[in-house]
Amino acid sequence: MTIEIGPVNEPSAPVGLDLEQLTKVITLLGQARRQMIGGLPAESLAGKTVETILDPVWYAQVAQFDGSLLAFDHPAYGPVAFAIPRNDVAEIVRILSAHLTLPTVQTDKPS
Repeated sequence: MTIEIGPVNEPSAPVGLDLEQLTKVITLLGQARRQMIGGLPAESLAGKTVETILDPVWYAQVAQFDGSLLAFDHPAYGPVAFAIPRNDVAEIVRILSAHLTLPTVQTDKPS
């Protein structure tokens, strides 16, 4: 994969990266973003459009704290995991349980 990197409003230079190198760049960019938003209040996702991955590889387990670990393999970012507190786990279970009471519907896209 070749990407172009350079300062804003200045010439860029192509850089060839293999999968491992590209994954490292994505990780570093994510860490930089986390620092840039550090201290800002988290915004609600309700009503927002977000990228949806259909049928991701996932893993869940009871965490080492009072909550659960939920991990997904995102095709763009690689493995990402979330440590979810018990109260949030209860809310997720409530919502998903309500979903399971609905009739099965075949759709082409997730909603």
